[in-house]
Amino acid sequence: MENNVDDMNLSIREANINDIDKGLLEVFIEGYRYHQNGRPDIFANLSDEELKNELIQRFDKLTTIVILDGDNIVGHLSYIIKKRKTGKLDVDELVILERYRGKGLGKKLMDEAKRIAKENGCNRIELNCWLFNENALEMYEHIGYKRQRIIYEMKL
Repeated sequence: MENNVDDMNLSIREANINDIDKGLLEVFIEGYRYHQNGRPDIFANLSDEELKNELIQRFDKLTTIVILDGDNIVGHLSYIIKKRKTGKLDVDELVILERYRGKGLGKKLMDEAKRIAKENGCNRIELNCWLFNENALEMYEHIGYKRQRIIYEMKL
């Protein structure tokens, strides 16, 4: 199914717990499996049921917005707003279903996060991205995000 963004009926809204069984779980699992493939040493081989439970628990800690094509959830962005000296919106996760990638939907979710951050008095948005996720790194830089720090690791 090749979708042109002009042919899509896109909307963005805050997710609710009922969305888990209406497509949000599919998006979450696809994102998790992608990360598990990239870093199996960090992302455990959890069952779909375990991932569903993890997604349910996230609703207590994070706010999630979803992007829909008609009635179909095709992506999500989870975030938390942190207020210290200055407010910031931390993006925890951004996932677009593979068949919808490359159409500007990630940018649309990031634009919505920017709107939410400004509305909440935040002066920046921060996120982490794994180096194996080259398409996401490219997208973030393309829409104006700059690398601020590098984390080093040594596997033992």
